[in-house]
Amino acid sequence: MELRDGGVGRAAWRLPYVAERVGGAGAARRVAQVVGRLEGARRGGVHRVATRISPRLADRNPELVKISPDWAVDAIDVRRHGLRLQLDLRDNLQAVLYYAGRYEPTTSRFLTAELRAGDVMLDIGANIGLHTLGVARRLRELSSGRVIAFEPAEDSLAKLQEAAERNGLDELIDTVPAALGDRTQEAALHADSRYDVADTGVRSLSADGEVVQQVTVVRLDDWARANDLNRLNLVKIDVEGAELDVLRGAAHTLTRLRPRAILVEDKLEDQRSRLYEVLDELGYRPTGDLLDHNRLFRRDRSLKASTGRHSLR
Repeated sequence: MELRDGGVGRAAWRLPYVAERVGGAGAARRVAQVVGRLEGARRGGVHRVATRISPRLADRNPELVKISPDWAVDAIDVRRHGLRLQLDLRDNLQAVLYYAGRYEPTTSRFLTAELRAGDVMLDIGANIGLHTLGVARRLRELSSGRVIAFEPAEDSLAKLQEAAERNGLDELIDTVPAALGDRTQEAALHADSRYDVADTGVRSLSADGEVVQQVTVVRLDDWARANDLNRLNLVKIDVEGAELDVLRGAAHTLTRLRPRAILVEDKLEDQRSRLYEVLDELGYRPTGDLLDHNRLFRRDRSLKASTGRHSLR
């Protein structure tokens, strides 16, 4: 669906360009942040701000004033979601967080409300750790718990670790410098050719851009066994199209520990039916809730814990 600005919206988003002519890119960025946070606070506003930033969506929404990539800087300190962060505005996710003031707000609210004292959550494809950090902050309020963040990209993982230390959350977060999949291997992590190579949120093992780095891929079942994982309450999976591979490599762990909820990014129509089938085989049913781009599945309590074989092919 094409988005377009009305008269007031267009006038408001022209203000950063006026500021740029007077005071340069820094002035434009500051004014755009003010306008963006006002828009981001409204229903659907975060998506509108994201569309203003995304180069992939620019041609599809010609009547929407864009946020110029010329305003981006690679390091700017902000406070967002109650956290002190340093953002790289060349990355779409971080740019949305900067300009709109929040990112995936429905997912963040769900996680905050869902957590209980002592919970263990897996954040698979943690990126810079926005949800990891938010969950850890909530678990600190609840006095106990743990987040395990899997992130293969060195730069994203470093940013997550720095933010955890800066916010006093590092003791609640375990970071794993690996991708999850259905087999153990070394693989190339690629940028997406449609975006800046610094755009961390769209990197994947199957993208068509330049190679960012070589990464280790492991099965969750193997990692859980080696690290004595004996509790798991929540799982979030956002791995740019490799969600099925992650689930196949996690089948034993999910049926053994039976987390009460799984959030899976659900953007690819061509794999949606198979995604539902695999989760159904693991004993999880869709609730009907789509939190931002993440589909919520809950454990079917009518099923007993499985100890049998898992053939998710």
